[in-house]
Amino acid sequence: MTRLLSNKKKKVGETPKKKGRKVTYAVSRPTLPKGMNYVIKKVPAHPLRFIATFNFDFVNEIKKSINEEGVEMFKNTIFGPYLNIPKCNFQGQITKCLLLLEVKHDNKDVLHVRHANGTVLQFGIKEFAIVTGLKCKGNVADFSYPESTPSRLLQRYFPDSTAGITKSRLIQRFVMGNWDTTQDAVQMAILYFINTFILCHLGETSIKIEEFLMVEDCTYELYPWGKIAFDKLITSLRQDFNQSKQMYRLFGMPYALNV
Repeated sequence: MTRLLSNKKKKVGETPKKKGRKVTYAVSRPTLPKGMNYVIKKVPAHPLRFIATFNFDFVNEIKKSINEEGVEMFKNTIFGPYLNIPKCNFQGQITKCLLLLEVKHDNKDVLHVRHANGTVLQFGIKEFAIVTGLKCKGNVADFSYPESTPSRLLQRYFPDSTAGITKSRLIQRFVMGNWDTTQDAVQMAILYFINTFILCHLGETSIKIEEFLMVEDCTYELYPWGKIAFDKLITSLRQDFNQSKQMYRLFGMPYALNV
């Protein structure tokens, strides 16, 4: 015991170890040629951090909620290929770099990013469509229903909310599973995927009855989900990043920026 205790004594002249501090390095950008300017004129003194509320573990969540037959049926939908992507985490640093290197352009619906070699790269709805494979053309107004049209899924699984529900409630019900039919399971999985991965929005966001109806009659396959997702994403990228706020939330489909 004496020996063990003596080992804990500090050696004479020993300097106590200091806890390491996180070092923040200054962000620098290359000087632009004359006539070209950065969108963010001055690099903010505070670090920019970006978060996104999309479900990066949707593959496992879908497999847990619907049976194997349902998973196979989901693979045959327009969203089936997404089951093959690895578990994806959102890297906010990528978004930060893109925005700090974005140069001004008349078309605000396209990101113009200066590459290290001096060229300007573009990321607009065309590139978004290539990366995601989602339909980005079409008129949303074409997908409307008479006001009195009922939804079978809403009536069965949300009997007290026949006009629509929130994203949070959809998630809560989906993880419970226990579907009447495999078809119901697949259709609920489609709604779950759309609202937790393609349309990255807050839990209190309303999911309208039209989305249920489109999934039920399969017209969702023709709906321009990519156009909606891109518009939400590009709008969230147009925030004011020069204020004191350090954390920014992205909407739409931020995953496309990480591919």
